[in-house]
Amino acid sequence: MSRLNYSWTDPVVCHYGYDLTKSWFVYFDFTDDLTKRKKRFQFRGEINKFSNKEERIKEANGLKRFWKLELENGWNPFMKDRVKKLPIHYTIFEGLDAVLKVHLPTLQKRTKETYHYVVRLFKEWLTKEGMDNISLAEFTKQDAQVYLDTLITERGYSGRTHNDHLIILATLFNVMLAKEWIIKNPFKKIDRRPAQIGRNIAFTDSEKEELRELLMKKDERLFYFTQIMYFTFIRRTELARLRVGDFDLVNKTIIIPSNISKNGEQESVVIPVGLEPILRRMRLDHYPSGYYVFGRHLFTSDVIYSNVNHISTRHNKFVKQLEIHSSKTLYSWKHSGVCAAYYATGKDVYALMRQLRHKSLETTMVYLKSLGLIQNDVFRNAMIA
Repeated sequence: MSRLNYSWTDPVVCHYGYDLTKSWFVYFDFTDDLTKRKKRFQFRGEINKFSNKEERIKEANGLKRFWKLELENGWNPFMKDRVKKLPIHYTIFEGLDAVLKVHLPTLQKRTKETYHYVVRLFKEWLTKEGMDNISLAEFTKQDAQVYLDTLITERGYSGRTHNDHLIILATLFNVMLAKEWIIKNPFKKIDRRPAQIGRNIAFTDSEKEELRELLMKKDERLFYFTQIMYFTFIRRTELARLRVGDFDLVNKTIIIPSNISKNGEQESVVIPVGLEPILRRMRLDHYPSGYYVFGRHLFTSDVIYSNVNHISTRHNKFVKQLEIHSSKTLYSWKHSGVCAAYYATGKDVYALMRQLRHKSLETTMVYLKSLGLIQNDVFRNAMIA
């Protein structure tokens, strides 16, 4: 790199032979060629807050990397307006771990799981690219853009999912920015992708029956999962977090506890008559109340299903096998159940609202309209000459 009008030596850690009783620091010499001024600068940062040798070395090396990057980017100590407040010198992994500890306690359980998932994917990419040990200051907007692009090109994520990851990472880096761990948020000015909002799509009657038959033969646990979703309209993530004790087979209700419900409130749905034979077949009364109904591999167990996205992937294989259009997904069971219930209840929108756990009839009407169920029958049947 060309360094016009000034020169400097590479930052070095002074550790006195790793003597923890002494105050370590990072130093370098800086010469302004125009004024011929030369000075040695020392920075201690947070180094000496650590009493453990390995931790102190890690912090010292982070501080050294920071100042090397600042010097390469044109920092001049003789220009007072260039001096910046020194951030904490985390590596990017350390920064992510630290900010999760700070930010996650304010979030609901399901949101915490999403944040952990987004950060885990991000870390996997950083490791793959050999960037797992760089400092926070070294991660740029260009790096952030490259990562987010891979979500589209390599993982095949939709614009909406891309945007969800962007929002979460930008939020975490904003926390770092507020705490002055970094000077700029690399995710701040990255454009969101267009997010297509499609119509909710249900299975046809023939598709529904073919899928039921195939799942019963090939994946009985997934069959149970889809049928509970079909009859109760419980969301995928909620269903994967329900425990045996949440199923009240005497009063024919299912409780969705506040710590797993989407809106953070405890709710309940009824168990329709058509679902009862399936629940009896599952023999939930043979398991402890604390077991997850759909735990590891979708079996009833004390181990939680770690990534609910895998349930959708597991289901999509059967959709593809039957050559059903890919726009019909695991959630099409919920949409199909709503369509069937709409006609079975004589188009009782209020009953549907309660089972859907919507807060207003307006929300339910919008959803039913997206399924093509709410039509202007008066106008359609009018004898217009």
